[in-house]
Amino acid sequence: MTIEYLSKKQFLKFFLSFKNDTDISVLKRLNKIPKLLADTAVRLSNFNFIKYIRITETDITASSETKGTRIKLPITQTEHPTATGISVVYHFEYNILDFDEINSPTKGNGQKMVHCILKDFPKDWQAGVFMDWSGGFWDKMKQKYKDINWIDN
Repeated sequence: MTIEYLSKKQFLKFFLSFKNDTDISVLKRLNKIPKLLADTAVRLSNFNFIKYIRITETDITASSETKGTRIKLPITQTEHPTATGISVVYHFEYNILDFDEINSPTKGNGQKMVHCILKDFPKDWQAGVFMDWSGGFWDKMKQKYKDINWIDN
């Protein structure tokens, strides 16, 4: 699969057209954004519980809350008592998506975020959960999304 890119300027202009209350930040040194990440960020911004999204070269983190003062980082920490968030890493050189962290104190929001990430998932990619502390959540997701090529851990 050839990776399509948007310039940072194109992405920010496109994202502003949605006029929602989600704060999105793109790493300063990042001049172009893989379209796969841009599309996912836009879909995540449609959730009323996602207020902050951060994009780097290979990662998207999105959450209802942030930590830090100078650089605000979306909270995706598992077992956080109030924050709903997700962190995913895209390994473009291997066509692998890694679900790094996910947290949702509200039942159902975790599944919504996973669906958002896997919507329009490239057929030649694999998804993985390399540290599963969920107590069965990822087993359910693997059953629900059988058409996704999951990496066994």
